[in-house]
Formats: sequence, structure tokens, C-alpha cells
Amino acid sequence: MGSLGVITNPRSQKNKRGIEKLDSAVAGLPGARHAVLETVADIPEILADFARREIDTVAVAGGDGTIQAVLTALFGGRPYEQQPRLAVLPCGMTNMIAGDVGLRGSMSTGLAKLGRLLQSADEGEIARATAKRQILRLENARGSPPQYGMFFGGAAIYRAIIACRSKVHPYKIKADTAAAVTLAGLLADWLLRGRGAQQGDAEASAGLGRGGPGRSGPNRKVFSGDRIDVTFDNQPAEHLTSLVILATTLDRLVLGSRPFWDGGDGQLRFTSIAYPPERLLRYAWRVLYGGEDRKLPATSYLSRRANRVSLAMDCPFTLDGELFEPEPGCPVLLAADQQIRFVRI
Repeated sequence: MGSLGVITNPRSQKNKRGIEKLDSAVAGLPGARHAVLETVADIPEILADFARREIDTVAVAGGDGTIQAVLTALFGGRPYEQQPRLAVLPCGMTNMIAGDVGLRGSMSTGLAKLGRLLQSADEGEIARATAKRQILRLENARGSPPQYGMFFGGAAIYRAIIACRSKVHPYKIKADTAAAVTLAGLLADWLLRGRGAQQGDAEASAGLGRGGPGRSGPNRKVFSGDRIDVTFDNQPAEHLTSLVILATTLDRLVLGSRPFWDGGDGQLRFTSIAYPPERLLRYAWRVLYGGEDRKLPATSYLSRRANRVSLAMDCPFTLDGELFEPEPGCPVLLAADQQIRFVRI
């Protein structure tokens, strides 16, 4: 019989309404332990306690940032000799990780199914309900040890998060709707400003990026370019001016999008959209939802697979919704050489 530990972040968006139903659901699972966070700094000790009790399945009731903190504690601190299974309950604002590898249905329904699965002690059934996924390791975030997660985004993605949090989230719009509202507003802004404004931005951004006078920040327009030198595995560096960069081990992102293509080898999917991009509105749907051969202009749209990616850049970035800056003088290093099992029922 498997054993279950639940970590709940009461400050995650959906949990702010109260965790009484979640408490009740966990109480109905024989032997399950429930740890409610005072702060995310509690996570390493909670996981160490779960490991001492030989709890082999950890459910996380929180948002992407809580899951990122759990992954960092598991892979950075190594409280377990063999990593536990993870079950993700969608309790945050965006829930991108839960949308790809999380439990289905409501929190109480998902926990009840998980409890029945673990109590069955049928290893074959449990194995069939799990999916192995690579975990992204990020090095050289300023002032931080290596971080672990599943989605990295930089340039306009960072600025769009700031815009979404300040302009959309206060209205308590559902996560996917909030993302759609933000995306639609940004695309409308791009269309209304027109090509002349785009060219003006391109000229203004010429001094931005590594060492330039206009560092990225919340007050910069979302649509601008960042200079980034990217190295895939052991290949020569490529020099980009990017509107968007992303790297992920997820299969699907927010709104079910898959903005990566061109197959190949490697555990990391990496995509860059150049600034200014060619015909962004025309190609937007193809970028987000097209197949492997998307017939996009190579000068504006780049997508690769790799095992290691090095990014020499100054722009801030996000890892699963948490915001970071690069360590000055050091490239941001991404790799995906670790994996963990997610329960999906």
C-alpha cells in the first residue's frame, strides 16, 4: 500500500477561499499526512519528515510556484534516496504544470481517486497511472542556488507576467482567461501601434540587452527586444535579439498551446521569437498550435531541442511563475537530466 503526504499552500489563489474541504478530503484518507505551509521555506523540512516516514507519494495543493519550490527541495536537498511520486492539485492562478501533469477534476475528487489508487497496493495499476517527466535545472539565478522546475521564460514573457499580475489578476479572472485577456490585449496593442511604432521600438531597443543602458524591468513596454547569446549543447553560440524566449519540459503550456516544433534530440524544448517578429499576428496561431513543420520564417522564429542551453543575457526571467535575475557576468544554464514520476488520474 502506498502512503500519501499532502503539502498545501494556503496562499495559493484557490486556497485563499479556505482549505476546509481539502482538510476534510485528506482526513478521509487513512494514514495520509497534511502539512499546511506557513511559508515556502517550510518545504525542505516537511519533505525530510515525509522521507523519514517513508511516504512515497507527495501531493502538492498549490500553484506553479509552490510546485517549483517542492521540486527544488527534492532535487537540491535530496531528502529522499529515491524520489517520491508527485501528484499536483491545481490551486494556483495559472496552474500550467497541473494542466499538463496534474490530477483531473476537483481537489476532493482528485485526492479521493489518488487515495483509492494508493490503497489498492496494485503496483501495476499505480505504474500505469504515472508519467515520467524530465525536470528543468536552472543555474546562475542571482543570489540563488540551482533551481528546479518545468517552464523557463524570458524577455516579453517576464514582462507579460508583470502586466498580467498588475492589470488582470486583481479582477480575479480565471487563470486561463487571464492569460487569454493579457495575450489578446498585447496582440491588439501590437496591431494598433502599427509597423512604424514597431520600427521605432526596434531602434530604441538597440542599446538594450547585455550591458546596454535600458535594462529589462516592469516599466518597459512588453514588446521590445533583448540581446541574448544562446548556446545549444556544444554548438557555437548564436546571437539573438528576442521578443520571447522559452524553454520547457512540459508537453503543453497555458491554454493548451505547444509553441515548439522541429523535433530533434534533447530533453529541453527551446523557442525564440525575434524582435521585431515578421508578421506576428499572421503567424500567432501557427506558432502556438501548429504541427512539427510550421513553415515559419526562420529569421524570426527559432525552435530547437537540446540537452543543455546556455543563455548569456541581462533580462530578468521566470521559472514557473517565480521571478529571477541572472547572476551578473554568468550565463543562465538550463539542463534537463533529472526526472520524476507524476500521478495522473
